[in-house]
Amino acid sequence: MSSTTALPVIRRALGAQWENLHEIVQRHYAITPGESSRMVIRGNMSEVYHSTIAKLFLLPGRLFGALVPYKGRNIPTEVRNWTTAQDQRAMFWHRTLQFPDRSPVIFQSRMEHSRHDEIIVFVKFGMGIRMRMSVEDGALIFRSIGYVWKIGAAAIPIPNWLILGDAEIIEKGLSETEFFIDFNIIHPLFGKTFSYTGIFSIIEEGDTC
Repeated sequence: MSSTTALPVIRRALGAQWENLHEIVQRHYAITPGESSRMVIRGNMSEVYHSTIAKLFLLPGRLFGALVPYKGRNIPTEVRNWTTAQDQRAMFWHRTLQFPDRSPVIFQSRMEHSRHDEIIVFVKFGMGIRMRMSVEDGALIFRSIGYVWKIGAAAIPIPNWLILGDAEIIEKGLSETEFFIDFNIIHPLFGKTFSYTGIFSIIEEGDTC
């Protein structure tokens, strides 16, 4: 493996901006594809929201393994991240949200560096969202620049407005042990379609067994 690829996914996309990230956010994204590593974070989503228009996308979204079909406040959430020695491209995600009186909601994805300051987050059946990365005041910023559907060798681009709208994620360090996540999708015609916010802590990190 070359020294260029032997870096965490987000660090590849940020380049020199990586050094400007808050320390706790660096820790969250420090695991490296091509190495067997794990990371577990836990916290509460203070709010998980979707609009009426977003309901049209929830069923197809769940078929692709994306989106969260319920609304609520103070939702206990666990996120497991890992990388493997066999896959030199991806950081894997397994999110579990526990809504009251419901079965746990599972949302899985894989994150890959695409080019320059871009990453792609893939869910099932080759559906992915392209995100441009930056650092602002120590916070990690993801901004969507379109979707892509990979079918075999073909990659079909899908504009943001054709689905839920423009997505932005802000991950901001609060202390040496906690960070804040704010995720919003805004449609140019329908306004906010989906969002969640929460505070999390890293509870496990190290090599996988």
